[in-house]
Amino acid sequence: MVFCHYSPVISTPTLKKTGLILALLLTSLGLTSCAAGGNAETRLIKQVTDGVERDIADLKLRNVKVVALPDGSGTLIGFIVNHNDLPDQLVGITINGQPADYQSEVILEKNKPMYFEGDSANAKAKVAALNEISGNRVPVVFYFAKAGKVELSALVVKNEGIYSSIL
Repeated sequence: MVFCHYSPVISTPTLKKTGLILALLLTSLGLTSCAAGGNAETRLIKQVTDGVERDIADLKLRNVKVVALPDGSGTLIGFIVNHNDLPDQLVGITINGQPADYQSEVILEKNKPMYFEGDSANAKAKVAALNEISGNRVPVVFYFAKAGKVELSALVVKNEGIYSSIL
C-alpha cells in the first residue's frame, strides 16, 4: 500500500477544530437572539428625531421636546396634527409636573397643525421653573377636549444652536 499525505480520512486535530467552530457558531446564534420576540417594546420605538412622537388615534404629536432656558424656565417645542374629520382642542399642558402657561386660539381641525415655536408658531407653552438640565427627560402631559390625556417623556435640550432663538 502506498501512503499519500492527501489522505481522505480527516485527521483528529481537524475534527476537533471543526467541532469547536460549530459549537461557537451555535452559541453565538443563541446569544444574539431576542427573547422578547418580534413585538418587543424596545423594538417598537419610533423616534426619528431627538423629539418624542406619539399617535393617539388620528392625533399625531411630533418632535416634542423642552428647551431649557438660561433663567431656569422651559419652553415646549413640537407640533400636533389632527387627521380626523372631527375637530379637537388642546385645553392644557403640564411640563415636569407643573401647569404650563399655555397660549393658543387654535382648534385642531383636520390637517391644520398646531406649532409650538418656529416661523409658523401658533401656540406657546412655557413653565417658569423647569428645574432640569439638558440631556434628561421630563414628563409632558397634553390634555385634549376629546382625546383626553396624552403623556410623553420629552428630552430637555440646551438653548443653543438651532434652539438659540427660543425664548
